[in-house]
Amino acid sequence: MNIFYNYICLLFIFSFLRLSESANFLVYCPLFAHSHHKFLANIAETLTLAGHNVTFLAPIIARKYENVKYLEHTKDVIYVQPDEELEKLGDRMDSADFSRFWTEEPGVFAMAPMLNLFSKMFHKVYENFKKDLTVLDALKDRKFDALFYEVIAFNAVAIQQYLQIPTLYPTFSVTHHVRLSNSIGEPASPAVLSSPLLPFDDQMAFSERLANTIFDFSTRFFIKPPTIMSYNYPYDVIDIEEAESRASFVFLNSNPYLDFPRPLLAKTVLIGGISVNTTQINQEKLPEYFQNVLSKQSKNVLISFGSVMYSKDMPEQYKNTIVRVIESFPNVTFIWKYETDDVSFAGNLENLHFSKWVPQTALLADSRLSAFITHAGLGSVNELSYSGKPAILIPIFADQARNAKMLARHNGSILLDKNDLGNFEMLRDAVKAITENEKYPIHSEILRRQLLQQPIPPRDLLVKHAIFGAEFGELPSLNPYSRKMSFHAFFMIDIFLFLTAILLLFIVSLVFLLKAIIRKRITIIFRGKKQKTN
Repeated sequence: MNIFYNYICLLFIFSFLRLSESANFLVYCPLFAHSHHKFLANIAETLTLAGHNVTFLAPIIARKYENVKYLEHTKDVIYVQPDEELEKLGDRMDSADFSRFWTEEPGVFAMAPMLNLFSKMFHKVYENFKKDLTVLDALKDRKFDALFYEVIAFNAVAIQQYLQIPTLYPTFSVTHHVRLSNSIGEPASPAVLSSPLLPFDDQMAFSERLANTIFDFSTRFFIKPPTIMSYNYPYDVIDIEEAESRASFVFLNSNPYLDFPRPLLAKTVLIGGISVNTTQINQEKLPEYFQNVLSKQSKNVLISFGSVMYSKDMPEQYKNTIVRVIESFPNVTFIWKYETDDVSFAGNLENLHFSKWVPQTALLADSRLSAFITHAGLGSVNELSYSGKPAILIPIFADQARNAKMLARHNGSILLDKNDLGNFEMLRDAVKAITENEKYPIHSEILRRQLLQQPIPPRDLLVKHAIFGAEFGELPSLNPYSRKMSFHAFFMIDIFLFLTAILLLFIVSLVFLLKAIIRKRITIIFRGKKQKTN
């Protein structure tokens, strides 16, 4: 009995010691856009709440995000001030550069200027660190186990090498990154996997597969990250794709129960929905102003087009159409996130309330909200899906069109084109359907339950894989040899050519054989006739 008791005590002690061990993580997050900042901040918060030491390194690019606080429990935050040139690049991230997409179609190459802007921003951050390594030198003694960074911020690889961090964790705040897939050897054929920046789903017609292929090869060969060199002597050129291929795991903002299905490697960890803390959201207190607005009528609709595309920049025709539609539903209250005080176009509608800021998650969690009209940014799609609210999805640019199709296939949403904002009948019919047809809230609720009851929650996936990689470092056993195969070998072109040659040789041989048999048969017949004649 005593032996058993001692065994239990020792087991408890060892379990406690194991649980008390904490890893040191560095989360590298340049501040340039809301969704990217929020995604990496949630990674940091999740690891901190799991008992690990997290340092959040945040070079400031866009000043407007400097005072946006997403971190509550992670206290070790290091902000790096921008120089004048970097600040000018950050200013271009304002909506003025993106408002053109209200009227322009985001074609195959429409995203190229944005991708080039990202490349310039992160290369400038790289150069600034190179000029002054003081911040990085102060981090050397922390002995980080792993570095989290977003794959588009390629300069993080130089930081990893300089600080001698053994484990690299590329992440992406969008559902997937084709170049990253190629780096780690994951199947990413443009015939079946559309770029997140193109408006295609998993069922592409010939023209869509052609456009997707052109975009894939263009971004792979013409929009590459600039060459960067190590901060350490002998200042070798850094092979970014090779560094990515050695990552223990990659973490993507995709959820298998929401996203389109696709082939994945074991090292690809899907943590889509990590930014949605349902427990915390349910505890949020809705401001009194919005409490009063929601209490006025039984049905309420939220309108928001995100933090990059501003409602104030949309064409006047769209604004006027929205107002006319709202006016046609006097028994429904509408809350519209609108960025200026100039709302004279609305004509003081009693059932329309403007606000420069809205507590989106708290509103979506409120049972009085009936529906959401949204641009289908991935953050909003995740929050919407976890809330179980029906929606009208109106994508504007970038990954929004793919996100909208991804969610609409679950039958709880209505997908419209942005040009439909100028079509009174179509927009009115969509609002009528989303607020009156019971099938939309039913299907939205089914998706919500699936996400809440998924076998392994995204936060657990993140923490367990992060700890595993921090302990064992690089995991060569997860690296497929296929990434080293040549193009013709991977796509079996040599096999098909060989089999084709064999088939042709067989056909040619068969033809010659048949010719010989026929010729011989004719000769025998001819000789028989000649003998009979004689």
